[in-house]
Amino acid sequence: MATLEAFRAVLDDTRTPEIIRNHIIDSLQYALRNHGQIFTSKEVEWLAAWDDPRIPLAASRELQKRIAETSD
Repeated sequence: MATLEAFRAVLDDTRTPEIIRNHIIDSLQYALRNHGQIFTSKEVEWLAAWDDPRIPLAASRELQKRIAETSD
């Protein structure tokens, strides 16, 4: 969680260059879509509440996968 909080701090810093922001967002999005199991449920829920639409979309999909797996 500390790493995700650090990413969030970098994204919220107005001095962060756009290329860095995009890299963080793209990396998190990729990790959620392709390796979502590495995140805890708490982390995925927290990511689902972020204000950049790309991260919550990928996090919501991971949450839906987990719900579907537990209901089978």
